[in-house]
Amino acid sequence: MLKLLLAAVLVSFSMALPSMDKKEIEERFGAVNWDPNVKTLYCSDCIEVSVESTGGTLEHQPMRLGRYTVAGSLWENWIPLFKSESNQWLTPDPNSNPVIYYIKWVISETVGGFNAGVQNNAYTDGFNCPWEIPDNWEYEYQRQWFIDPTLKIRCTKYRNQE
Repeated sequence: MLKLLLAAVLVSFSMALPSMDKKEIEERFGAVNWDPNVKTLYCSDCIEVSVESTGGTLEHQPMRLGRYTVAGSLWENWIPLFKSESNQWLTPDPNSNPVIYYIKWVISETVGGFNAGVQNNAYTDGFNCPWEIPDNWEYEYQRQWFIDPTLKIRCTKYRNQE
């Protein structure tokens, strides 16, 4: 009975979390190109990445790991969006803004990074592609952030390999 009650609370809590539909995403980020074949101004050379960890992210955020492919772009084709087979997004967070050269990459259930479970706060100046960020990736556990030194994002398929 306790398990059933806990499951009901978790489902209702997750439904209350903010989630944006395509219209809300476009209101927040401007025109979004949902074409998976898009070529972006930055980070366009990689079309598939692998998110891997043998540490805390694997233990506490396993749904954020796996293969991600380009699923579109933000800010009039400046930055790509990556989507996983488990419907996670490798995306700039809601405060990212290319005009001021601030891009913070996160992994979240939504484009725009609300409720992210993985983030990188260390490499936010300029246009760093996720696979170029060597360290300081963090995972969320019990509302706190912890560095996972084993978390790596690797480009597994380059555009010229198609």
